[in-house]
Amino acid sequence: MVTQGKIRDGQQGVTLVELMVGAVVATTIIAAGYAVLSSSDKALTTNEQTVETQQNVRVAMEFLFRDIRQAGFGMNGPVGNCPTAIVPADNNTAGPDRGPDRISLVVPVGNPVGTATDPAWVLNSDTTIGFNLLALPSALVVTNMTSEAGGSLTAPSATISIGGAITTTVTAASGANLTVAAVPAPVVMKQNSPIYLLQCITYQIIPPPDPTGLCAGRSPCLVRGVAGGMTAGVLDCTTAGSRCMSIADEIEDIQFAYGCDGCVGTVNGGTPDGIIDNQGGAAGFDQADFVTNNAWGTPPMTADTIQLAQVTIVGRQRRADRGFGDSNQQTAQGTALQVSDHLHSDGVFASGDYATLTPPYTSTRRRLLTRTIELRNLRH
Repeated sequence: MVTQGKIRDGQQGVTLVELMVGAVVATTIIAAGYAVLSSSDKALTTNEQTVETQQNVRVAMEFLFRDIRQAGFGMNGPVGNCPTAIVPADNNTAGPDRGPDRISLVVPVGNPVGTATDPAWVLNSDTTIGFNLLALPSALVVTNMTSEAGGSLTAPSATISIGGAITTTVTAASGANLTVAAVPAPVVMKQNSPIYLLQCITYQIIPPPDPTGLCAGRSPCLVRGVAGGMTAGVLDCTTAGSRCMSIADEIEDIQFAYGCDGCVGTVNGGTPDGIIDNQGGAAGFDQADFVTNNAWGTPPMTADTIQLAQVTIVGRQRRADRGFGDSNQQTAQGTALQVSDHLHSDGVFASGDYATLTPPYTSTRRRLLTRTIELRNLRH
């Protein structure tokens, strides 16, 4: 027979009140722990987005810095669709911009070092006086150059630079040899002089909805490459035949201002003197000496006088920062922003501004980076 145990003296059960108090205390501790973990997760996500945005802006600026610094590379005539080393394309040459600028540049593409399987782009032997034939290390070099030129070195004629000193055009390609427009005497180039293919490349912001897919779902983005054609007289990476690719995601805006030497007829008689022309009137060089609204097509203010480029890049977070209990939503809110002469901040958005999209394409957080770049090449 089983007998029930008896409660000994001094032993008691848990009352309902004590049980409820314990549950409240436990719930409070769990809630506090959850709040700490949630807050930490949101802070981590915010930091990651901030770092990603900053990195995107830096990457975009490094590409532009490198190409602007070496724009032209000794060119002595038009290269592709670039008549000059730098071709500005202001969003609105008549006044304040309502969208991002563009820029086209003549830049070199080469392989001066090479490997066993990818030979260097160099001369295989000395040239003669008045030469028009270049001997390269192997036919693979010509093949690689042809690929970089979009499939042909002769239609249209590709422009090449020998050592950054001599520029000529290709008239024929066969085996490991290039036939070029004759280089007048007494020029002679030595063996192992590097050969560079000069290309007219364009930088352009692609806004949403990115119908051609250049941003691969990460618009707006900054693309770089050889534009296949023009839209409204401006080189456009979205046209047929373009060889442009995205180099930085979430780049919302890019603005350019230029300093020039010899672009003002009343300054030193319009003759370049190594000093940026005074545009603002104040003594010495200042921000007012940068030109922001100009087509650079009317002498003396032409693109070949540009010596400085001030670049401003704006990157945006893809998603808004979350508060407690918020989900990570695609951002569609934020304050206006003034960038150079782009009127983000006037409160009235026109066609071309991202705020006209549905939902408005603005962001609670942006990162802005400005850099002034000096062109290495003088007048071209």
